[in-house]
Amino acid sequence: MHGKNPMQRVNSVFNDTILYRVYTNVESSQSVGFETGLDWNPAKWWELYLGANVYRQKYSGDLKIFDDPVIDVNNSGWVYSLNLNTTFSLSSTLSLNANVNYLSKRPTAQGEDSRFLTPNLALKKSFKDNRYSLSLQWQYIDLGMHQSNRQRITTWGDDFYTSTNYIYETDIIMLNFSYNLNWKNGKSKLPSSEFGEKEF
Repeated sequence: MHGKNPMQRVNSVFNDTILYRVYTNVESSQSVGFETGLDWNPAKWWELYLGANVYRQKYSGDLKIFDDPVIDVNNSGWVYSLNLNTTFSLSSTLSLNANVNYLSKRPTAQGEDSRFLTPNLALKKSFKDNRYSLSLQWQYIDLGMHQSNRQRITTWGDDFYTSTNYIYETDIIMLNFSYNLNWKNGKSKLPSSEFGEKEF
């Protein structure tokens, strides 16, 4: 896939102590690769989805930031992502869902972004023909390993080098209660025709 003027996060040196971080367009980008996915039911009570993609990403061409001289960009690298989603039906009203998303490091116009990992787990219980539901979610599972929901952004040029770590919240526990106003006996209630149910 060829892209014209893709938006990128870039840096410009103002002086020895100030570095501008802005968003602007690079002349072109190219990505070539493939994507695949698998839906599988190993058992009646178990659903599994696995998705993956691999591609070669390249940024090239002229880059203009403010009044700085034009920069010649030429950065490329392999990128891949994995997505796993699985659901266990523990009973007709109780289910356990787990998902993991992993994105590898990837090139940018002036450097690279590190890998990004997000694992989640949820237990859901339904009541009254699925009209009510209660779910307990464990988001961005990390367990003190310092691997989840964090990313390192690295950029460089002729006169600078920066590396910034973004660390987000991990091990978030959420309890949700939902109530469906339009749910009756497990089926959506649609308006009936004034001509009766036998209308064609």
